[in-house]
Amino acid sequence: MWIRFTADHNWVQPGFTIAYKAGMIENVTRECAEEAITAGKALKAPTPRREREVANGKKA
Repeated sequence: MWIRFTADHNWVQPGFTIAYKAGMIENVTRECAEEAITAGKALKAPTPRREREVANGKKA
């Protein structure tokens, strides 16, 4: 799930911690996303679109 962090958030799991900073837009696990959204530290973000290269060199 893609989310945008509105505040710093540490996702703590047994054996590791991932520190997300406010302003980051990341693809995270649903468990992490739900925790951050529930805590008021993130919002759902739209899936970023990748720019595709067309055969003639123009981007579509």
